[in-house]
Amino acid sequence: MKSLNRLFLLAIIAIFAINNSNAQTGAEKKAEKATKETKAKADKADKKVKEVKADAKEKTEKADKKVKEVKADAKEKTEKADKKVKEVKADAKEKAEKVDKKVKEVKADAKEKTEKADKKVKEVKADTKEKAAKTEKAVKDEAKQPKAAAEKTLKADKKDASEASSTVRKQVAGEDKAVSKDDKGRTIYEGPRGGKYYINSNGNKTYISQDKN
Repeated sequence: MKSLNRLFLLAIIAIFAINNSNAQTGAEKKAEKATKETKAKADKADKKVKEVKADAKEKTEKADKKVKEVKADAKEKTEKADKKVKEVKADAKEKAEKVDKKVKEVKADAKEKTEKADKKVKEVKADTKEKAAKTEKAVKDEAKQPKAAAEKTLKADKKDASEASSTVRKQVAGEDKAVSKDDKGRTIYEGPRGGKYYINSNGNKTYISQDKN
């Protein structure tokens, strides 16, 4: 009886030990499975983080590249704008200098013409003044010497009225015929072509018009 009880007790202990061992093995398996799942989730999370970081890095690099391109484009446009402004300023300066040069040339030309005109006016005034002075002097001289002028005219008339001697007249007239005498008593000769003349006191032929016959 006692032996049976002992066997029964041993059996119960063995069963309990087996159950306990099985229960322990199942818990370990569950713990291992949970560990694997946790590790898998952690790996997945790490992978996701790496992907997010890689994507963020790529986007950051693209953003940096875009910023650099924008800055480079802005710099290029600024340089072009500055160059254009300089060209416009240089062109405006050149045009202004040309205008100033043209104005100076026009002023110089106008000044030169004005000076020439003034000089011409002065010359004309001086010439007019000189002529007026000469005319005035001549008038005064003529007014002062009316008698001398009259006497001079009278002497000239007397000289013209006289004729050469008969001997001189014959030598000068040659074969020309004496046709008449004028109102001053001078012998009038007729030349071979019909022209009429008298021989003055100097022995020269002095032709007369037909109305003096």
